[in-house]
Amino acid sequence: MNAKAEDPAYNIMRKAIVLAEYYKKQIKEYDCTIYMKEYFVVDKIPEIARLFADKEDLKEMKAGAISEILMEYHYEYPNTTKEKIISARNSKNDTAKTGSNYINLNFYRLGGNEIVSPLGKNAFQVYKFELLDSYIEGNHTIKKIKIIPKRKGQDLMSGEIYIVDGLWSIHSVDVKFKQNLVDVSYKQFYSEIKKNTWFPINHEISVEAKLMGFEGNYKYLASISNLSTKNDNVVDSKIDKLVELPLTGDENFEKIKLSDAEKENLSKTQQKINNLMEKDKLSKGDALKLVQLIEKENEAENKKNNEKQNLDLSRDRNVAYIDSAFTKTNSSWDSLRAVPLSEKEKEIYATNDSLNRIENNDTIINKKRSIIGNALFFNGKIKTKNKDVTLRIPGALSWLSLNFNTVDGFVLKKRLFSYHKKYNNGSFFEIAPALQYSFAREDVMGNFMFKTQYNAKKRAGFYINTGKQNTDFNAEKPMNNFFNSVSTLFLGDNIKKIYQKQFIDIGHQIDIANGFTFITSVEYAKRIALTNHTDFNIWNPEKKEYTSNIPISTTDSSIFNNHNSALFSASLSYTPNYFYRFYKNQKRMLYSNYPTFTASYTQGVKGVFNSSTDFSLVEFSMEQSKKIKLIDKVSYYVGTGIFTNTNQLKFADYKSFNTTPFYVSGNANRNSFRLLDLYQHNSSDYFAEAHLEIEDNFLLLKRLPLFNLTNWSERIRFSYLRNEQIDNYYEIGYGLTKLFFMFDVEGFVSFNEHKHQYTGFRIILRLFDDDNTVFE
Repeated sequence: MNAKAEDPAYNIMRKAIVLAEYYKKQIKEYDCTIYMKEYFVVDKIPEIARLFADKEDLKEMKAGAISEILMEYHYEYPNTTKEKIISARNSKNDTAKTGSNYINLNFYRLGGNEIVSPLGKNAFQVYKFELLDSYIEGNHTIKKIKIIPKRKGQDLMSGEIYIVDGLWSIHSVDVKFKQNLVDVSYKQFYSEIKKNTWFPINHEISVEAKLMGFEGNYKYLASISNLSTKNDNVVDSKIDKLVELPLTGDENFEKIKLSDAEKENLSKTQQKINNLMEKDKLSKGDALKLVQLIEKENEAENKKNNEKQNLDLSRDRNVAYIDSAFTKTNSSWDSLRAVPLSEKEKEIYATNDSLNRIENNDTIINKKRSIIGNALFFNGKIKTKNKDVTLRIPGALSWLSLNFNTVDGFVLKKRLFSYHKKYNNGSFFEIAPALQYSFAREDVMGNFMFKTQYNAKKRAGFYINTGKQNTDFNAEKPMNNFFNSVSTLFLGDNIKKIYQKQFIDIGHQIDIANGFTFITSVEYAKRIALTNHTDFNIWNPEKKEYTSNIPISTTDSSIFNNHNSALFSASLSYTPNYFYRFYKNQKRMLYSNYPTFTASYTQGVKGVFNSSTDFSLVEFSMEQSKKIKLIDKVSYYVGTGIFTNTNQLKFADYKSFNTTPFYVSGNANRNSFRLLDLYQHNSSDYFAEAHLEIEDNFLLLKRLPLFNLTNWSERIRFSYLRNEQIDNYYEIGYGLTKLFFMFDVEGFVSFNEHKHQYTGFRIILRLFDDDNTVFE
């Protein structure tokens, strides 16, 4: 073959990519019998775990776990499933009727944000293909094609895909890829069950995991029999017109082309699709154009049929067990299994049978711990039999935190208990009180939180939060107490400035319609100015003196004076075509391909219980985060606002901004500055800010040797701010994310009017979450 000639695999894959758009929608409903097996074993336990773990826990960990299920299964597009469990067995002797873990997985739908599919329209940008073999199986010619990634990365796979020649459908796949801490092997075998319909009847997934000295592997297997399907007749018709082998059997196959009369009955889009598919060889551009034409055709058909996009991705799942499901003997299982047990799987069953364990999901007291130990360290739950009430009463030394600031000195916080009551319709309420004590001021503080949801479908609920607590002057993103403690005690830099408020805060949220969320709140507070009460530090290398508890230098000190405040706020956000799912009667918002638009209004109400605040703030914002082609994530946020009234505006009510003033911070979100001062540029007039973030596996350093072997991602960020305090401030940064899956490292430079201001770095600890949102 000419060295410059294109490998035949490319033409095969182009046609397979085009037909995949039809094959993924071909089957609307199916019934089958499924034998499913999964097991997990720990291959290696680090020595440190052996030292501290209980012996019985170690035995159970080393024993592993295995489960098997035989069931009759029904699926109906898009999310309806019915499972009738004929027989179930597991190594834990668990008889809970929770259904199977069957994964309704089809390689045509594999992909998304985490991995690029070889059958996706962007496949040729990241994969090379090589025809390895061609062989006859029954009446079909099967093409074995090697999938070769053009670069390293956990978003790509390698292996082989087998394509049915002429039908351009999947025959089988055998691929491998990495996902975070695991290596995944994925095999799937398809069978032709009727004319031009191939269905995956064997699934096998193997996972090897390594983390902090632990090593383990998981295996999943599903075998399908007694299969019958109900196809989409329109899709079948389109496939029949495009493929080269119209039937199975003993016919003499030949390439079929539509007559001119038949073509005239097709739409213009369908004619273009057929004309391109009749070409013996498709170019890369032809394949991309075909995929775009098919997408355009689908949109036109949905519009013609007035089909409204279903945004509800909830599973309509029905699970039933026959009476004898858990009573099958070992010999009975030997006849039921589609695949015999391996020696390793037999060992897992035998080892678990030898463990004399007593399972009780509601057990809360550690019986091996003394009464005093439970009184000090207990961190369990008390649940009613139907598990609708959960009460958590921690031990004296549980749910306890200690922080430090220059106003309070050391602050001890204790969460007293939590009480959660849920109802069958998804409604719930919860109570969570907490106490705090300031050692330097000898002051007792605390709060009592009541939160309820009364309509799960509309995510409607309200909260009441009342108490006395110290509050950061930066209301947009209060500085994390832990990092402020570290900065103060070890660097002599008391960044966080606080005031005290005795308050009651009441809020309400409701989804007026899907994607429309309306939130209101009212707060009344007595705000009290505070001063430093301690100069204690542990290590102060630069011999700094603590700064006062006044956040900015100003000639108008009245903005920090004691006062009463009554606030009303309302916000309306809209996200078009917002997909969602109901899980355990709770509505979970998933994703949208459109931005979120938010308008909010805050009013300081003068005269209510001697309130002196009198201001009006109007804000608008737009934000979105999505995958764009092969870029993993592109996020942006644009916000602006103006005070239309500032008759009585205190510093606590200035517009503050999301920033990370310390070198280390929690998991910061995308509309965050990195080098901006925490208080200096707060606005009392107008503001405009913008943030852009691009995150991908391969941007700059990841293209270099060694770096491209890691699971890290790269991030480029740009942030901009303009208000009456600062003109044209912007930051540019680059970072490596997911280092050891625990933290990010970023470097930034900032400019004001194109003049360099600061250069700095930030470490983002991904395990810390600084979110202060009440509603979820």
